[in-house]
Amino acid sequence: MPYKKVNDIDIFYIFHEAPIAKDKNAENRCIVLIHGAGGNHLSMLSIFNYIKKRFGKTFNILVPDLPFHFRSFSAAANSNDNKPNFIMPESGGISFYAKSINSITEEVMEKGAKITLIGHSMGAQVCLKYAALFPENTEKVMLIAGCRDTGISDSFIKSLENSFDRTITLFLKDALGSRDKNILKKALADIKRTPDTAVVNDFKYSQDYGKSRNYEKDLEFINDNFKKILFYFVYSEKDLIIKQKCVKDLSKKIINSFINNIPAKNHMDFLYGNYLMEKEIDKFLLT
Repeated sequence: MPYKKVNDIDIFYIFHEAPIAKDKNAENRCIVLIHGAGGNHLSMLSIFNYIKKRFGKTFNILVPDLPFHFRSFSAAANSNDNKPNFIMPESGGISFYAKSINSITEEVMEKGAKITLIGHSMGAQVCLKYAALFPENTEKVMLIAGCRDTGISDSFIKSLENSFDRTITLFLKDALGSRDKNILKKALADIKRTPDTAVVNDFKYSQDYGKSRNYEKDLEFINDNFKKILFYFVYSEKDLIIKQKCVKDLSKKIINSFINNIPAKNHMDFLYGNYLMEKEIDKFLLT
């Protein structure tokens, strides 16, 4: 399995190399898929497979587990309960994730490669931060069901810390728009692939970045210096996690942006073989 060591963390990733990439005269381009809070590369696998089928001849495609998620772990010794010991940043986690993504792209791609980013939920924030940190590398950005206001409260974070299983199950009911026990069981099993501490920190990072002055600075920097970067927003009115107004307001703040509302059933429905989402990906990649 491919790994990249970043600050003593073994980052797992899946990488598809396009046949055209072997042509030294061809433009070096890569699509990077970034999962949301508590997710992993499996969360983006349906989109990965769709893009590979439709555009795999011309695009390299990278989908990683963010640091401390699922197969991306610290090389430090394990604790007695068989859970990895790790120390995540107290703050600036979204920036930490964006820099980790850049380290992986530098590992698998040649210098100067043009990066297209597709991120879901918290992954959309990571995409935005990446574009602000590495604008020269960034060509396009698709933000799926993501913006600054994720509806995460201090009481929700505290509840996660005190009673993780119960609180995350309630969250998943809203994210999935379902109370079906089998669906919830599968979703809970997926999120439990990542240590509880990392999931809690994801929500903290997402909340902090949305509230921080850095968020506004990132938007100003992108607009002032890199108007050529295309930002493509996709959201759903049925999403109970991300507020529509937040997505619309964010799209208005970015000069070179498009926004589309699709009838996804819930916060997660964008990810798993959604035909309308796939059509949006087609439009985004062909624009």
